[in-house]
Amino acid sequence: MNIAILVMAAGYSRRFRQPGRGNKLAAVMQGKPVLQHTLENVRATGLDCYVVARAEDRQLHALMSEERIVRCSSEGLGESIAAGVNATADYDGWLITLADMPFIQPSSYQTVSEALRNARSVRAQVDGIQGHPVGFQQSFYSQLCALQGDKGARELLNADAVTLVDLTDRGCITDIDTIEDMTRANQAEG
Repeated sequence: MNIAILVMAAGYSRRFRQPGRGNKLAAVMQGKPVLQHTLENVRATGLDCYVVARAEDRQLHALMSEERIVRCSSEGLGESIAAGVNATADYDGWLITLADMPFIQPSSYQTVSEALRNARSVRAQVDGIQGHPVGFQQSFYSQLCALQGDKGARELLNADAVTLVDLTDRGCITDIDTIEDMTRANQAEG
């Protein structure tokens, strides 16, 4: 089964942006941009990777040397997922992750990918908390391509008998949304 990882990086970083602060994915955390942390973990899986990003986010494009960029002018996560899936229609399935989740370990992506081989839809779960990545087989192609708005694929996961993959990787439920999240991550390093 040929599975691609789609990294969602087309958001506006509204909760993060403050005067003098730009896109959170380009913000330096533990010595390198948040997106670079995410991509290093994704690359280590050995799976094909595509990053869904805005055409104007050239600063982020510079971090994506090995990935294929899917340019989209998304108004929400649903549209970003639709663009990524539409651009990768030849795959048997997709793992969808958020670019602002830099702590997901490669082994977690691989475990969820393996579960996707035997289930139509899968989702990482840590201590009963559902997180990322999520996965969909090709049978969801039309539904994923029709997504709109900012809810992402949540309704598809809720409507289908999703297979939950129990993991211990807290990176699956930890994101960088605010300046405070970034400060905590930088303090954790030291």
